[in-house]
Amino acid sequence: MDVDALAVIVPGQSSGGHPPWRRWIAAALPEPVHPSTGSSQTRRRLDRLLELHRLLLVALGFSAGIWGYFSLPEEPNLIIVLSLFSISLVAALNRWHGGRLGLGTLLVVAALGGAASGTLRTALVDAPRLTEEATVTVTGRVSAVGWTDRGQRIVLEVTAMQAPAYAVRNGIPNRVRLSLPKDTRSAVGEGLRVRARLFPPSGPVRPGGYDFAFSAYFQGLGATGFAYGAPEPVELSSSGWTGEVWTGLQAVRGGIAQRILGLSEDPDTAGVAIALLVGNRDRITQEAEDSLREAGLAHILAISGLHMALFAGGAYSVFLFALALSQTAALTWPIHRIAAVAALIAATGYLALSGASVATQRSYLMIALVFLGILVGRRGLTLRSVALAALALLILGPERLFHPGFQMSFAAVFCLVAAYDQLRQWQPGYLRRFHTSGFLGRATRTTCVWTGGLFITAVVAGLATGIVGAHHFGRIAPYGLVGNMLGMPVFSLLVMPMGVLTLLAVPFGLAAYPLALMEAGLWLVLEISRFTAGLDAGEGYLVPPGTWATLGLFAGLGVLLLLPGRFKLAAMLPLLVAAGALGTARPPDIQVSDRGMAVAARDAAGVLRLSQRRSGFASDMWLQAEGLAPSAFSSRKMTQDQRRCDPSGCVVRAYPRPAAGGRPDLQARPFLIAFPRTAAALAHDCRRADMIVTDLTVGDWCSASIVLDAAGRARSGSVSIWLQIAENADGTEMPSVRSLRRAKSDPPRPWHR
Repeated sequence: MDVDALAVIVPGQSSGGHPPWRRWIAAALPEPVHPSTGSSQTRRRLDRLLELHRLLLVALGFSAGIWGYFSLPEEPNLIIVLSLFSISLVAALNRWHGGRLGLGTLLVVAALGGAASGTLRTALVDAPRLTEEATVTVTGRVSAVGWTDRGQRIVLEVTAMQAPAYAVRNGIPNRVRLSLPKDTRSAVGEGLRVRARLFPPSGPVRPGGYDFAFSAYFQGLGATGFAYGAPEPVELSSSGWTGEVWTGLQAVRGGIAQRILGLSEDPDTAGVAIALLVGNRDRITQEAEDSLREAGLAHILAISGLHMALFAGGAYSVFLFALALSQTAALTWPIHRIAAVAALIAATGYLALSGASVATQRSYLMIALVFLGILVGRRGLTLRSVALAALALLILGPERLFHPGFQMSFAAVFCLVAAYDQLRQWQPGYLRRFHTSGFLGRATRTTCVWTGGLFITAVVAGLATGIVGAHHFGRIAPYGLVGNMLGMPVFSLLVMPMGVLTLLAVPFGLAAYPLALMEAGLWLVLEISRFTAGLDAGEGYLVPPGTWATLGLFAGLGVLLLLPGRFKLAAMLPLLVAAGALGTARPPDIQVSDRGMAVAARDAAGVLRLSQRRSGFASDMWLQAEGLAPSAFSSRKMTQDQRRCDPSGCVVRAYPRPAAGGRPDLQARPFLIAFPRTAAALAHDCRRADMIVTDLTVGDWCSASIVLDAAGRARSGSVSIWLQIAENADGTEMPSVRSLRRAKSDPPRPWHR
């Protein structure tokens, strides 16, 4: 959840004495409709709404173009895409000079701009990647350091690599990520030489799932792996002033983290404090993260709108108060503008310290627009500023559109700004009905308004982020509203203010005092999260909604929050689309990994069973697609009757999922999946099995309906299959493939090559 609605309220007027947003909002208010002019007035109101939200629609069109580019089955020609965008841009400028630029033309240009941005970005970041796993000796400079339960994890900027020729056919990777032995310590900027086992970035374990190869491509990572021993320090040439600045900044962040660890006695609160102050989430304990997620409070771990608003808003208030202490300054200086500039500088420092994640960048852009609004006398927190921030981030990194953090962050802030824009229309009149006098009455009124605002923020942002979270993680927080209502006041009023004081006190050696209060607040927040998670009792897992269902749900929510009056009925259309997509969605009947013999398949009763002996990332993702928690692994293992193995290979029996309300046919013929290890077993299985999955090479002579051999698996990646019951000519029934989906396209996109 994101709560940018709590950001600083901006003073300022435009020319004419009224803020411009009042005129914009007035244009969207319902007007009396007369029988003779109803249709024309409705059209005028629609035109006003479209004009009011034109920049927002441009941002949506740009996003649609990016989505379209990344959804293509193969890579388009860069020159053709850029030419189409250039031609459309010139045509649009020509129409604009003639006063004939319509919204449709603008959206076409925006969509082509998004596609061009994605194509150009993909070409610019292209870098060598490891082609096959290999043991190498790599030398490089440490550019990032993280922590796991097994020790340090570093990113090396490669300066030299000794590797087999087959592994570096495309060139030596520029950057690799390594896990070091548990007792090894390295620092950013240090030169290292290490013997390591490296692997190419892996694709998704199921089609449509998290794709590490995609993320690694745009991060410049050419390989990942582990070190065989402690690295050897080496002297490297200077990395230049930019490298020195980066190294110094990382050293400051690491020093603050170590100071917090040294002062704290509770690893749970220390890990969360480090995440909040320097953006490093590696120290958060799994128990603390799980309880916060189940309570709907995991959003506090990502430095986003609330954190930036509290930090920058607090800095603005402090600077404004200090300036107001001087009568001369208060009466003659533009103290609001001076405080805004000082607060923006403070926010920039917090952005650098926090690691500048996607959510933090978005929040920084939003708060910068708020302070710029103060400088020019305009309201900064509007849907236009949301659209500008989104466009800025997407132009610089179009791949961010698919990042869960980006989607959650902008979904929350968009819905919150839209909701509070509508509330602002009727709030004054509503509050006048409850006018009270006296201290107790005013205190009661203020408390009710503040509590109501917190409730609305929790509901609106919870719905927005819940839709995105369900799509990516197959999980919602059923009692998230309870967790946020109880935990957010403590977080907002105690944790973050003390966190700001902790950062300010670190250089003076006084961090222990505010940190103790910050950790006391965090302890209370964690206790609230554990209480709320206990109400959940393991609920909240669901089959992840597909792309169209997710888009329909969010579009319906956006229309309800954005449009006035009876125009809200338009939300029915996307909600019906979402309902249809949810009603027809069905998890796969078979999941096959891109390597090895791991498989998930339904048994005769329609229950998805897993072949793995131990739980792992692949099994967790397959259970997630089924709407189940990872803890269900032990009860979902395949029986010996469903999976039979011998030294020459394995055979798995798979069945289609029974129709809704139907009973499974326990006597039905199974769909046979063979995993032969030897040539003799391959020849035998090709005559009997419906599907062959092997690391051997298979010729055209194999009669199985689906063959995934070594080359085929490398091309397709993991595979999902949906089965159906088909009737033979003799009237007998047997399972057949209804649909097959591959994780990789053919020919492959650049991040899968």
